[in-house]
Amino acid sequence: MLSLALANLRTYGRRFVAVCLAVMIGTAFLSATLMVGASATASLQRSVGASYQNADLVATVDWAAADAAATGDTTADGDGPSADATVLGARALEAASAVPGVAAGYGRIQTSARVLSGDDGETALVGGYAAAEALRSVVVTAGVLPDDARGIALDTRHAAASGLGLGDSVTLAAPTADGEVGLPVRITGLTAPSDDPGAGTYMQVTAADPLLERILGGFPDYGQLQLLLDDGADPAIVVPAVADALTAAGVAHPAVRTAREQTLEDVASLSGGQDQLTVVLLVFALVALVVTGLVVTNTFSVLVAQRTRELALLRAIGARRAQLRRAVLAEALLVGLASSALGVLLATGVMAALVAVVATLPGSGFAVLAVPGGAVAAGMAAGTAMTLVAAWVPARNATRVAPLAALRPADPAGAGNRRGRVRLAAGALLTVVGAALLGIGAAGANLLIAFAGGALSFPGVLLLGSLFLPPAVSAAGRLARPAGVPGRLAALNAVRNPGRTTATASALLIGVTLVSMMMVGAQTAKASLDGALASEYLVDVTVEGYGRDTPLDSGDAEEVLRVDGVAAAALLTPVGTDAGGLPVYAAGSGDLAAVLNDASRLPGPGQALVAQDHDGAEVDVEGPNGSATWSAVRTGSNTLRTVTTTGTAAALMPDAPASPAPADGSVGAVRGGPEDAPETSPVLWIKADANLGAAAARDLGRGLAAALGTQEYAVGGGLLEKQLYGEVIDTLLLVVTGLLAVAVLIALIGVANTLSLSVLERTRESSLLRALGLTRRQLRGMLALEATLVAGVAALLGCVLGAAYGILGAQSALGSFAALAVSLPWAQLAGVVLVAVLAALAASVMPARRAARLSPVEGLAAE
Repeated sequence: MLSLALANLRTYGRRFVAVCLAVMIGTAFLSATLMVGASATASLQRSVGASYQNADLVATVDWAAADAAATGDTTADGDGPSADATVLGARALEAASAVPGVAAGYGRIQTSARVLSGDDGETALVGGYAAAEALRSVVVTAGVLPDDARGIALDTRHAAASGLGLGDSVTLAAPTADGEVGLPVRITGLTAPSDDPGAGTYMQVTAADPLLERILGGFPDYGQLQLLLDDGADPAIVVPAVADALTAAGVAHPAVRTAREQTLEDVASLSGGQDQLTVVLLVFALVALVVTGLVVTNTFSVLVAQRTRELALLRAIGARRAQLRRAVLAEALLVGLASSALGVLLATGVMAALVAVVATLPGSGFAVLAVPGGAVAAGMAAGTAMTLVAAWVPARNATRVAPLAALRPADPAGAGNRRGRVRLAAGALLTVVGAALLGIGAAGANLLIAFAGGALSFPGVLLLGSLFLPPAVSAAGRLARPAGVPGRLAALNAVRNPGRTTATASALLIGVTLVSMMMVGAQTAKASLDGALASEYLVDVTVEGYGRDTPLDSGDAEEVLRVDGVAAAALLTPVGTDAGGLPVYAAGSGDLAAVLNDASRLPGPGQALVAQDHDGAEVDVEGPNGSATWSAVRTGSNTLRTVTTTGTAAALMPDAPASPAPADGSVGAVRGGPEDAPETSPVLWIKADANLGAAAARDLGRGLAAALGTQEYAVGGGLLEKQLYGEVIDTLLLVVTGLLAVAVLIALIGVANTLSLSVLERTRESSLLRALGLTRRQLRGMLALEATLVAGVAALLGCVLGAAYGILGAQSALGSFAALAVSLPWAQLAGVVLVAVLAALAASVMPARRAARLSPVEGLAAE
């Protein structure tokens, strides 16, 4: 039967093209998903391990064990572990370095400071470097590393951005117990930027031990010890020896690992020990494989139906049922193997291109491609197995062909036969149970129950597809009546072969439903989170007077309005204190309405805004001219101080000025950090432009600080948090839509394949219509309308189902902490329907052209 399978592939090779494409894309998706996870892990290991890339061993404190011991320590005689027992100090470094087999040791320490140059300041991470050159992870690109307290080295990326170079003098502003101290230093060297994610976006400063001692007041402890081993030293012997030495030096819970083990430990701590990215991507890969399976099953079903006479003749000359089944499965095996291999190669090429592009981006040079054997094996196995499983039912049907049976398609599953009744009953049961669970999950804001409901109800809807898809296509065919005979014939074809119509529409229905579900769910989630954030972050930006010699005033409120990105500003003046001694602020009602993100929280007469955790329904306020009690308007913020309107505050302070004029002694010179800020300084609340982008939102803080003469840390508020949530949701939506577009692409391939096979199957019918007077143009129009009707109905129903699933899913995910705000992306949904219809229309061009080119006589003579 292998020779028969090979002959069929050569004879009907063109019919298997769409199957190969579908399997190849689905397999490539799965393999690429596994490669993404492996590449992300490899890149993260390369990045995380950058700080100890030259070390052999890394010693740290096992804080989990230390915390567990401290929690369980109930001794009163002082024999239990103490806080000092977990310090990696100079004594620990000396003990570890003295262990036989250790060539050199380095105590890594890192602190923060600000590098000041002119009027600009940059937050930096300051670290040292190992005395042993072989142990250093710092790479000098120009100059030399500093060797005293008067020099530093900067990373080239931030040095270039700040316009600094070798020999330039800057001030290193370091926080100490006595306040911020400015240390004049000179740039002696430039270093390559570190890929360590712990460095974040901060400037990286390398300093010598004398400067670090001045900043820290000595070396209280190290973050970790890095050890270089002698040539030939066995880590398996040295590791326990170092652990024993550290224990003897007073470290109660030392953890000594090789550099690779420490890197893996760091990666696990960053990801929570789970590869969430791969898990999420695998969900979409499985979706693509399911759609691929539908396409393959449908294709093989039509192919077997077309070859019924051929199979019957083989039975008549002695072929057994098992032989016919093996022949069909052999075809599926060969197609699956070849397509899966091409899919793995495609995934590898795409991933290599993506990694090459990412590696060129600033700060992403650590990106590396990893092609694990599991990704290759899983792709090959999944693609081949999926093709075999999809071809099993057609292969089984092939064995039921009686000798000399006439060429005809198999009876579709419908309410009139046993197979159809079983299918409809199973679909109804799954739909009812799944819908109930989905409703319970949405009502109770339980995502797990809702997910189970969706996972049950959607297959149920697909099983019931034969009940509503063909009638829906036929009903939509009424819209094609103005097209005359082609339109009526296209509508009739939908119900004449409901099995084919259902199979074609189902594949597209899955893809469109999933895409629209994510679109609606993400849009609704974003709108709901915006509402929740508007309550938690009542204003976009708050500015306090840190770093100013004078308090903020109305002139500053007017000044910030000139800053790009500012829509409105309100000055909040302290008018008293609450029961906890914290200041109470007031501003004009109109000013507050202009800056509040949640207009429903605007306090009315006798009301005041309070934090979420405020105790009681009222606010007691003590002012210079007496006291008052106001009604509390609770917000979603836990950091908000009490705010009211000037109208309400006037009852408490009748002589309170409309513009702020701080009381004598209430405002002092603010030169340090937040601890120096006066408790009763006026505060600015600022509303940002609604269309402000993420990059502009980050720049807004610098612009406001510069305009007001304050430090950047004096600028706060919820703008950046809102932008972050928006970016995350938008990025997720973009990625998910792109991933699910693969499923839609595979479904469209299935539509094209079904149309092509349908044309081949209906050769005699098309020729008879031509003989009866149907023109070539009308025949092409009939096939185009048929494809448009099937794709349009499937896309519309998919959008409706997707919208329902998206809304219920958003409610189940967010209902516990945010009020649902339904938001439908009409333009995007319309785009999905339009793309599906246009793609199906394009897919009908080639089959229709082939059918129209065949003369009626040739077609009627075809077998």
